[in-house]
Amino acid sequence: MTVSKTSVDRVVEVDPLSNFSINEKSVVPIWIQIRKRLVYLISVGKFERGDRLPSVRELSVQLGVNYNTVNKVYQDLERDNYIYTQRGRGTYVSDLKGVHLLAVDEDVEALAIDLVQEALAKGMTSEGILDLVSEQIILLGGTN
Repeated sequence: MTVSKTSVDRVVEVDPLSNFSINEKSVVPIWIQIRKRLVYLISVGKFERGDRLPSVRELSVQLGVNYNTVNKVYQDLERDNYIYTQRGRGTYVSDLKGVHLLAVDEDVEALAIDLVQEALAKGMTSEGILDLVSEQIILLGGTN
């Protein structure tokens, strides 16, 4: 069997997410692990403009995580213009021209937001949160 170049536009890995697994022992929240992986796969071209992503339900089953966790990731990626959803048709990779791919900065900011929200919800003061973060920086060898 001969395959002509015109019959195949590009070779696509069957499932770019097949080798991805969640590290449940990580200090990085699961939703950020998923988000980082999707941003990486989009930024390196494993998912290209117009490619259909798995549905929220499909991805949550594949990764063994809660539906709401994957839904949060998709909403976050859509807000940042990495993906778009067509109701009843699916979720697709956006045209990334003009989208600034700063996944690391966004992930760290998301972690900081989660930390502050959780700490405030548990009754910590802003001073207590700052002291806690400063203490961790010192313990981890950073400077204060």
